[in-house]
Amino acid sequence: MVSTKKASNHMVVQGGILASASLIVRLIGFFYRIPLVNILGEEGMGYYSSSFEIYSFMLIISSYALPAALSKIISKKITLRKYKEAHQIFKAGLLLGAFVGLITSSVMYFQAQNLASLIGSPGSVHAMRALAPALLIFSILAVFRGYFQGMNTMVPTAISQIIEQVFNAIFSLVMAYALLGQGVAFGAAGGTLGTGIGTLFGLLFLIFVYRMARPYFGKRMASDRVSTVEDGLFDYWQIIVMTSVPMLIGSTAYNLSGLVDTVLFQRGLLFQGYEPAFVAGQYGILASKYKLILTLPISVASALAAASIPGITSLMAKKEYAAVQHRGKQAIKMVLLVSIPSAFGLAFLAEPILLMLFGAKNIEIASLLMRLGAMTVIFYSVSAICIGILQGLGMIRVPVHHSLVALGVKVVFMIILIYVFDFGLIGAVLSNIIFSGLVATMNYLSIEKKIHLNMDYRVSVMYPLIAGLMMGIVAMVVHMMVMAMSNSNVIGTLTAIMIGGLFYVILLIKIGGITEVELLIFPKGNKLVALAKRLRLM
Repeated sequence: MVSTKKASNHMVVQGGILASASLIVRLIGFFYRIPLVNILGEEGMGYYSSSFEIYSFMLIISSYALPAALSKIISKKITLRKYKEAHQIFKAGLLLGAFVGLITSSVMYFQAQNLASLIGSPGSVHAMRALAPALLIFSILAVFRGYFQGMNTMVPTAISQIIEQVFNAIFSLVMAYALLGQGVAFGAAGGTLGTGIGTLFGLLFLIFVYRMARPYFGKRMASDRVSTVEDGLFDYWQIIVMTSVPMLIGSTAYNLSGLVDTVLFQRGLLFQGYEPAFVAGQYGILASKYKLILTLPISVASALAAASIPGITSLMAKKEYAAVQHRGKQAIKMVLLVSIPSAFGLAFLAEPILLMLFGAKNIEIASLLMRLGAMTVIFYSVSAICIGILQGLGMIRVPVHHSLVALGVKVVFMIILIYVFDFGLIGAVLSNIIFSGLVATMNYLSIEKKIHLNMDYRVSVMYPLIAGLMMGIVAMVVHMMVMAMSNSNVIGTLTAIMIGGLFYVILLIKIGGITEVELLIFPKGNKLVALAKRLRLM
């Protein structure tokens, strides 16, 4: 019983490490893309983002499921002390990863012209070719990550992810700036070169860790008296592929939405008769300003979702259903407490935030998109945490089905709004609102049906909405006052965000929207509670 509890706690800790690393990686990704947008401009970011949608899709179908699949297989072998078999699967995985990575990278490089034509972005050819080698490197990197995760340690994977993103950020900016003189399309290609370089450094780190740990692995294999090692290479490949396919289907379904946006939006504008350079610029606004800003608060929800899966899985295995219900309800409320003020903040301070980060170019349309689409922060955040809970409950296929249904509805609306009525950017944002709202609703209702969360909507939804709305108004007024005194948008925006955030927390506490126990869950929760009590808010 004690060992089971230790294993469960270990799983939660390891899941937390990986979730924390994921959040750090997303934050680095957010902050380096701000100067990248300013280097490449909207047209360059259109080419950059278009090539990344193709790269991301090919990465998913080639190797994205490899770490989780190998982790699952190797973990079972390690539990049975079949260390030799675990290592044979690792070696088979390396060969499979290299083989699949070589195929996908070759397709992306040699078919770049056709792929760029398919998505309606002819200027993204160079960026796609620059990205192609990263597919091969990542396929091998994915196998090493799966091996270490199968050994029940997430630390090497977490550190390699951070190293990968740091080098990606540095070289993306340096290469984009260096190649921009040859043209916008080459500048975008320079920006994508950083991805491959970052992936290479992440792989080199894991190879170093593996070589350092090889004597330990060797001793374990020497003590192995259980393994039979009778299976051949293709037998191991079959095991890996069969384990990967269900995960692959899920990952593909979740990420199809971005590819659909790219293809339908750009081809829709071309269909309406716009020039390719203008189309790239419009997609650059959508991908590099609107979507980029929305990504940051959603990343917090995604990290919380990743951290919630091991704990809920463990509780389900022990049949502690009341605890599962409590954990699920608590996780959703925490996400709402973060995502709702984020949405209101982006809606009320859309123009000042965009002006501070990207300058005045196309500020009107970008601000309008932000105000319209701010609510998707709530929808995507709720959807992310619900997917994490559903996976923890073992309902892996349910969110996949929901994503596909919502995607079908989104396609219909994009065709009507962009191809029929030529709504352009507005049509893309409205379609995204419908998609995200539908997915969040269906995922939540599935959880409610399974474990009956019995959420207190007044406290969990209405109170944060009231506090968020009031916060938005206060932040806007503060920004106007600071601008009147200093005429500095940067000072005004940062001051408005800080005062608005503080106002939200104080008001939420005063109206009973958050309890002391819930406040303790947040980072530095002890200090927050102590401060609240000192100020007599609690």
